[in-house]
Amino acid sequence: MTKQTILVIEDDPEIRDVILMYLSKHSFEVAVADRGDLAAAKVLEVQPDLIILDVVLPGKDGFEVCKEIRQLTAAPILFLSCKKEEQDKVTGLGLGGDDYMTKPFSPSELVARVKANLRRPYLSGTAGEQPSRLRFGALQIDLLSRTVKLNQNEVILSKKEFDLLKFLVSRPGQIFSHEELFREIWGQESFNDTRTIIVHISNLRKKIELDPSNPQHIINVHGVGYKFVLI
Repeated sequence: MTKQTILVIEDDPEIRDVILMYLSKHSFEVAVADRGDLAAAKVLEVQPDLIILDVVLPGKDGFEVCKEIRQLTAAPILFLSCKKEEQDKVTGLGLGGDDYMTKPFSPSELVARVKANLRRPYLSGTAGEQPSRLRFGALQIDLLSRTVKLNQNEVILSKKEFDLLKFLVSRPGQIFSHEELFREIWGQESFNDTRTIIVHISNLRKKIELDPSNPQHIINVHGVGYKFVLI
């Protein structure tokens, strides 16, 4: 079985060595880069399955690097940062990052996050190529043509319904609050309309769930928010 390759873009040698040691113990191939301006070349060289990307780097910062390498690969990007501000996390995820951890972090949790992100369906190949079609039981989603089928029958979604589904599908198992979904899909920081999210989730369930009254994919976590479950 071919080992999956993780590219670690981190300038701190001690942190880099710890990450390398833990990932190697879990049978990953590990490649490293210690500057942001070397990241794109390294991505093209090793074709990683996942990228661990520090935010504060010499040459180019992690946010600049993310924008650049998102044109080269659709592999999951896990940000590492000493910045704990919510806006930094929002910025990183908004630029195409898939996950965000703050320093100091548990190496074991980092490995768990890596494995979780590698299990998530994502667009294979480089930008511009035909994306993979995602299938979850009777539900099929084509992210390129923005089409959805349930039991081979096409389902018509509004733009916001599809954007909401795409966001949740790309992060299965991760719970998002009403506020987080509103910010990600509607692109607004201010949030004062819970009803908007509730209505869109309800409409989406009616269209993509075999039994909307007993949803199997879009699950409500009481008092917290919603998550997408793979079945």
